Amino acid sequence: MRRYFYLLKYEAKTILRDPMSLYMCLFPLLILGLSTYVFPRIFASMDPVREMAMQMAMLLFLVVILTFGGFFLAAMGTFLLLEHKDEHTLSTIAVTPVGAGGYIRFKMAYIYLMSVLSNIVVLLGTKVLAGEHYSIGGASLFDNLSLAHIISYALISALFAPTLALLQAAFAKNKVEGFAFIKGTGIVALLPALLVLQTFHGAKQYLLGVFPNFWPTKAVMLELFPIPASANLSYPLYLIIGGIYSLLILIVAYRFFLQKTQY
Repeated sequence: MRRYFYLLKYEAKTILRDPMSLYMCLFPLLILGLSTYVFPRIFASMDPVREMAMQMAMLLFLVVILTFGGFFLAAMGTFLLLEHKDEHTLSTIAVTPVGAGGYIRFKMAYIYLMSVLSNIVVLLGTKVLAGEHYSIGGASLFDNLSLAHIISYALISALFAPTLALLQAAFAKNKVEGFAFIKGTGIVALLPALLVLQTFHGAKQYLLGVFPNFWPTKAVMLELFPIPASANLSYPLYLIIGGIYSLLILIVAYRFFLQKTQY
């Protein structure tokens, strides 16, 4: 256990001395600032008579809040992995008692935990600080979202961060390519926003199910906008499917990264 404590101290120093990693680590606070100050001002500037436009705006901004709370922690994980890849330091780690595989698992574990924390901070902070601004018909959407919902969502949604970090680092040859992949996968993170379109209501929503972040995002959106539909599942079932699917992809991504990385 002590060796992992020393590894954690080393990782913390690595993050703190790298401005880019530190920025990505603090990015959830920027999302919280947007959700509690900028987005409510946009809502206030809209005509309250145009209720449909208000709903669409809230849906889009809520998807941003849900998906980007932990997205940039995945980007941070990508850069940390690519640093080892660029400097070929995994060859040194491979001969230690932890081993390369153990070290990667450790790194992805704390990226996951940081992502869980960031999702909770963003969602709970938005609910407490600005929940009344996310209202339709005088009722706050966040009244339907309990602390249990927020924590369970965070636990499942955060699995996307280490998975994305491993896949991006596996395909990228260096940090420059890694940055390009991060910009590209930002679109993937926003794909659940397609749920606002009528095309993806009902059974067609599951076309988006190939993306693991769809399942927890859809679960929370169903709580915020409890519109009954025969094709919808329950909140726990969305999370269970999303959790199993995300874990399977995470295992594949981990093995793929080790296979693609020479050390």
